[in-house]
Amino acid sequence: MRQKLRTKDYILIGIFSILIYIVNAIVGIALTPVMAFAMPLISGVCLFFSATVYLVMAMKIGKRGTLLLMAVVTGLIYTIMGVPLMLAFFILAGLIGEAVLFKGDGGQYRRISRQALAYAAYGALFGLGAYVTIYVYGSDYLEAMYDPEMRERMAYFAYSPVWIIGSSAFSFILTLLGSLLAAKLLRKHFMKSGLIK
Repeated sequence: MRQKLRTKDYILIGIFSILIYIVNAIVGIALTPVMAFAMPLISGVCLFFSATVYLVMAMKIGKRGTLLLMAVVTGLIYTIMGVPLMLAFFILAGLIGEAVLFKGDGGQYRRISRQALAYAAYGALFGLGAYVTIYVYGSDYLEAMYDPEMRERMAYFAYSPVWIIGSSAFSFILTLLGSLLAAKLLRKHFMKSGLIK
């Protein structure tokens, strides 16, 4: 049976969403030195590490809308940072993830396998986020952050169909792998201890 989100759920989603953003940001910053030749792969690596935080949140709350609200919070963070376009982008990614979870009697929200697949579907679109900003704002948007050579390289990745498809597929696969490893961790530590039912 499906349950509605309550006030405590909204608070937990907000906290966990910020934690997911922080994990992704730390991993992204750590990978900055290799961005020139690994930009299409960075999102997947970030999501690989944040999958554990997502699954803890998803399994603890176990209700429809959790992934979508996480995506909205992420989009709002980017909006505050001056990229409001990302709010619509993350809402779309969240809706795709929720669509993976839609079919069922409500029990699917507490199934690790379904949540892992949903986060991976979300991740497939998440991996294209950097490209979307380039499409809409142009390479001038990157001028304050990157040197001309790096901007040219990023534009090359953004407009290459092979890299676009590859980036999305890599993000999906790495997010799923991160979720599967996180599932083992959850079963071994969080579920046995009763922290997650």
